[in-house]
Amino acid sequence: MIKSTTQFTNISEWHKNIHYSTGGTRSKYITLNPDNNEEYFFKGSKETALREIRYPTEFWSEIISSKIGQYLGFPMLDYNIAYDSNHKQEIGCISKSMVFGSQNKLTEGKTYLTGFNSKYNPDLDKKKYTFQFICDALESFSLKNYIENIIEIIVFDCVIGNSDRHQENWGIITTHKLIIEDKHIEQGLPRIKKRGLYRKLRRTIRRYFSDDNHDFNEILNNVDIPFKSKITHNFAPIYDSGCCLGREHTDEKVLKMVNDSQMIEAYVRKGESEIHWQGHLKKRKHFELIELLLDQYPNETKKIIIRIKKVYNSESIKEIIKNIDENIPNDLIKFKLSETRKQLMYKLVTLRIEKLTQYL
Repeated sequence: MIKSTTQFTNISEWHKNIHYSTGGTRSKYITLNPDNNEEYFFKGSKETALREIRYPTEFWSEIISSKIGQYLGFPMLDYNIAYDSNHKQEIGCISKSMVFGSQNKLTEGKTYLTGFNSKYNPDLDKKKYTFQFICDALESFSLKNYIENIIEIIVFDCVIGNSDRHQENWGIITTHKLIIEDKHIEQGLPRIKKRGLYRKLRRTIRRYFSDDNHDFNEILNNVDIPFKSKITHNFAPIYDSGCCLGREHTDEKVLKMVNDSQMIEAYVRKGESEIHWQGHLKKRKHFELIELLLDQYPNETKKIIIRIKKVYNSESIKEIIKNIDENIPNDLIKFKLSETRKQLMYKLVTLRIEKLTQYL
């Protein structure tokens, strides 16, 4: 279901959590909603090494991708608009944290890849970052069922033209639930002792989730409380998809492209995926990767494209993009997207979807 209205939130008075690093090349930080103390991520646009804003509209690409993905049935992390008068980049996108305290944990793709092959260096071995490598790593961790999620991400990236689906831009959320064995309750432990057990369990969980170097089972064995753990996994919603929709182009270039269908066609045709394909040293174009997936995983890939075709309507895409900034206050009108850039985004997405559905 489309969340048709993009929310605007003034987070100028929200508390910044400066004790956590978010990494990456975009201006971002963790902030706490004062109403419920829940964590949110605020992100601006990519900055250069000199802290200059490189792509001022990149956060808009993130928000629009989120809304279009939701409309097309993809499991998206929801992004909305946020304003912080105290930050260098006053306006950006905001998303609710996917993890909740000690209840669960996001493990990024990078961890699975380096865990599978300790010699793999994500910064140096970019050509080895292939679809097959990802599949082998997931299978080694008994997570083969998530290969279809990787295919879904690749199809989504083809829809929006995302060029930066690196190892930290997808992941799996792990939830641990600890259950005290029934015999302790049956023995009628005093209430104060029960409370002590639960406090000890909570400390254990906090220690595990604050230190990636701890092995969960090892920690459990070191706690003198008989209990069992239930571990569940879920593939994380699609997040960090802002490198798309022509966000790297200047206003002058956007104006030229909007009035030149051949430029738009060439731009779409040349778009590349960050995920490589085994046996090819160069990056694959988005649609080349789709063709390879259709050959190797025809049922899984076609199922996603069929879903897109079933719900796709160009007018709905137009409405999403047209209204994306309607809740920006009048005094912040300078941050709205230009009509020309909206037109380019619309033309890029609709052309990509129409090309994609032609494979059926």
